Amino acid sequence: MANESITKIKFKLFLRNFKKNWNLFKENKMGIFGLSIIIIFGIFALTYPIAWQFVDHSIYNPVTGTDPRVQDISYISKYMSPQNVIKGIEIPPARIFTYSFLDQGEDFKKQIEQKIDAAQRQFVNLDYAQAFRHILDTIVDSYFPIKERMRFQTQVSQLLEHNLISIKPLSNIIEIGNRKKFSLISFKKLLKKADTKTLAIALSEYKNSREVSTIGLWIKIIKGKNERNKFNEMLKNTYSEFEKSEAKNKIFSAVNELVKNGDIEIQISVNSQNDLENIIRTNKIPTFDLAKSTIFNTLVDILTYAKIKKDKNIISKLENSHYKNLLKLAEEKIPNLENPENKNSNLDRINQYFSELKKIFEKLDLTFDLNHPQIILDNLSGINLAIISFDLSPETKAKLENNLEKYPEIQKSFRKKQEELYKIVANSRAFMLTIISNIYNEPIDKINIPEIYLSLDYTKLIPELDSPMTNLLSYATKGTKHFDLIINNIKSAGDINYQRLDIVEKLEKTPQLTEEINFLNKFNDYYVISKYLLKSLLEKYISKLNDKSYWVKKYSDVLNTQTDLSKAVEHLNKPIKLSKKDAEKLIVSIYNKLALESKLGIQHPLPPNRWHILGTDPGGRDIFMQLWRSTPSEFMLGFLAAIITVTIGTIIGTTAAYYGGFIDTFFMRLADLMLLFPGIAFLIVLSGFFKLNLFWLALILGLLGGFGGITLVIKAQALTIKVKPYIEAAKVAGASNRYIIFNHIIPNVMPLSFLYMMFNVTGAVFSEASLSFFGLLRIRISWGIMINTAWTSGYLSSGNIGSYWWLWVPAGLIITIFCSGFYFLGRGLEEIVNPRLRKR
Repeated sequence: MANESITKIKFKLFLRNFKKNWNLFKENKMGIFGLSIIIIFGIFALTYPIAWQFVDHSIYNPVTGTDPRVQDISYISKYMSPQNVIKGIEIPPARIFTYSFLDQGEDFKKQIEQKIDAAQRQFVNLDYAQAFRHILDTIVDSYFPIKERMRFQTQVSQLLEHNLISIKPLSNIIEIGNRKKFSLISFKKLLKKADTKTLAIALSEYKNSREVSTIGLWIKIIKGKNERNKFNEMLKNTYSEFEKSEAKNKIFSAVNELVKNGDIEIQISVNSQNDLENIIRTNKIPTFDLAKSTIFNTLVDILTYAKIKKDKNIISKLENSHYKNLLKLAEEKIPNLENPENKNSNLDRINQYFSELKKIFEKLDLTFDLNHPQIILDNLSGINLAIISFDLSPETKAKLENNLEKYPEIQKSFRKKQEELYKIVANSRAFMLTIISNIYNEPIDKINIPEIYLSLDYTKLIPELDSPMTNLLSYATKGTKHFDLIINNIKSAGDINYQRLDIVEKLEKTPQLTEEINFLNKFNDYYVISKYLLKSLLEKYISKLNDKSYWVKKYSDVLNTQTDLSKAVEHLNKPIKLSKKDAEKLIVSIYNKLALESKLGIQHPLPPNRWHILGTDPGGRDIFMQLWRSTPSEFMLGFLAAIITVTIGTIIGTTAAYYGGFIDTFFMRLADLMLLFPGIAFLIVLSGFFKLNLFWLALILGLLGGFGGITLVIKAQALTIKVKPYIEAAKVAGASNRYIIFNHIIPNVMPLSFLYMMFNVTGAVFSEASLSFFGLLRIRISWGIMINTAWTSGYLSSGNIGSYWWLWVPAGLIITIFCSGFYFLGRGLEEIVNPRLRKR
């Protein structure tokens, strides 16, 4: 025994006391019950990170929401607004309608929109009719060349601002009067280098244009009315070609000099069809510079990815690529990666983007390999150039392909994307041919799409366009409660301007399912329906190319085909057989795809269902996953606050008891003050000065508790130990005050400290719930925030809180059970710490 170390002896004593106390504790049912609750919550907290790896984040993300999924038919009948049900019917065929005139240009698109707008007023017989609004919105949303050109404009402007792309200041003399490309300030500087006569000679052939009128107005503003009159008179004169050429060259030289010296800035617009067409036709921006502009944002993402992964190979290959002059600016655009959370969120975003990009490349049989970043950028630039230029004239698109001969990888992807887009347009025209042939008794060969769109009666076309989806929805739901709910929802739609009773009539008729349904569902995977329609598109384009060999070789069978329109229409009109169960799955699949694209919205909160066992909140977040995700945070908060409280309270209490005097008086008065201190009110005020997170909340609660009531209790216990004989023996043996406090007094008050630790966990969790309810904490999710969400969304103050019980009952119940577990455990421990409470 004499050879045993003090540590070993202490450990044996600890084990002996632990066994003794455990046997006593087991007799206390309240303590065992509390411990069981805490163990269950502990398992709950520990399993969340594991479970998170196996759940669908797009459905069950407890922080970001929204769950957009349409999981079954009840989501459509019960949890969708009438407008969203109608959108699900109209968007799929309206997209096909838009794609069918995608190559016709912006002016054609505007004419279609004007005709549909006029037709909806006629259809509803109201001035502010919005009956076809979803069709119009879909045209805007699905006409992707315009959308991509708007993004392209931003990237062009960035590179132009940093002189990373070259530009001819003027491609045509008339651009001086174009307000989008030249300003009054720039014109004023130009007038100092080119006189009015030179301008008049150069612009004489455009004298009746709007741009020349603008120039005349600017001259009046700068030099007065007389000078403008003089300019207008000189415009009327006749000049030789040599004089006009000389005048134009003088103005071009003056503008180039002003741009070179930085005296004027030339504005470039690429977000309209005409502007981009003019730039490509006149080579105002070199083709490769256009290509660079389409991929700049992706270059930033690749560089960001390489920095996060510390992949020097990617960076080295970019530095040796023909995009190397963009790297300096790209580095400036890299987000701050010092913050781990910011780094992880950017990596997740980039990985998601690369995953989508890889699918696009695979579909076009192109390579996506991050070890070859230049090839990725070349492939993407070709794809993007094809998209932004698709509605330009065949001559301009052909010029673009011709100019890409020096860049074979870009030209290759440009061609492949063009092929895909031409097939999409051809298939869309075949679909529209079946729709229009059901309205008009014209021979199919006489129906010219899209030219016929300018003479169509859209009050007939739109309802017929809806037929495939209404037939499917009717077939899938007829004879069920879902059918009645959908009918009643559409009938009771509040705004008469949107009223579509024709859809109700179609739903109530006997549906006939045709191959059009499969086409709408698998549009992107559908084979070419009509080679003849594809031929009509390709012929116009191929005839303008310098090198036709690629297209002629690959599409020789298409270019030699005869009319097959009757077969195409016959195929799409062919009846198909589906079981009601398969039809239901198909309609859910179509609505789900639209919902994931944010075209439709589920009305949250959803009540408990098989997809969300405790329902969802107003933001579409799963209640059960929120409870699960919050549990580790609540444990961390409770234990951290309790440990800080007990550590401070134990040290101060024992110190005050041992030394007495001034130290005792000071800490006891401080404890009295803390007992009277309004902790929650203080935290509410404090949150107005800086944003509290869980760590700061735990620290503040620990400090407030540590200097408060626990100090008084520990001091009282320490006073009884201070007078024990072994303390006196330790003093006689020469032990220091510090040694006595930390080795004799504190170990003996630790059971009491541990008891109060349990009660402090409860107080910390309740404090967090209170502050979160008021929205004062900077945390992403917690039980208190869940109740706050229900309150701020109006579901707790609606006077009908019972209808939405799942928004607040689970969070309130779990707070109560969690805190009760620690309370019951504390009560069980109290009987061990205080023998007088022990049952005899």
